[in-house]
Amino acid sequence: MTRESPINDIYYLEASLARLVCHYKPLANKQLLSKICIAINTIMLHDDFDQIANRDCSYLKMKNYWQWRYHTI
Repeated sequence: MTRESPINDIYYLEASLARLVCHYKPLANKQLLSKICIAINTIMLHDDFDQIANRDCSYLKMKNYWQWRYHTI
C-alpha cells in the first residue's frame, strides 16, 4: 500500500472541504456545518499548511465564518 505525499494529502483535504461547502445550503443542519469546521481545522493543523496558507483565500477568515454559521443555527 502506498501513501500519498503530504502535499498531495493537503490538496485532497482542500478538495474534500470544497465538496462540503458546495453541498451547503442556508438551512443546513449542524452536522454538515460541523464537518466543514472540522475540515478547515484539519487543513490548518496539517504539517504542510504553511505552503498553501498564502493563497487568495484566508483560512482564518473562513474558519471564523463557518464557526459563526454553526453557532447561529
